[in-house]
Amino acid sequence: MKKWTVQCGFAAYYANIVAVEADTLAEALERAIVTANESDGWKPLDDCGPTFIDAVAEGDDADPWREFASSLPVPPRFSERGEPVAVTVTVSGGVVQQVEIEGGRARVHVHDHDTEGAAPGTPGLHIDAA
Repeated sequence: MKKWTVQCGFAAYYANIVAVEADTLAEALERAIVTANESDGWKPLDDCGPTFIDAVAEGDDADPWREFASSLPVPPRFSERGEPVAVTVTVSGGVVQQVEIEGGRARVHVHDHDTEGAAPGTPGLHIDAA
């Protein structure tokens, strides 16, 4: 049986509630990050993420890191991000018939530049420069 050296980890969550003034939501969020990072108000939450694999190498007491990456590839299901979401878009006759999302949430944008025969103002039809 082979021996392996594996670095495991988990995300420990901390929170810091700050108040900022800004003209827009984006500006408020940017300022909140700067303000939170500069303050000492961080408090640990009693929630930790699942254990995942950071790096792995074959051998007993081997260095699992090579040039800032895992010595051996970590399969997605064991990584911090987990399995990627699979999106299947079924198109028939130039029309999206079905969108299937497996493994989590996803934002799907379908750009179909073949709008021949579509009347302007058709619901769901948005025309751009392409």
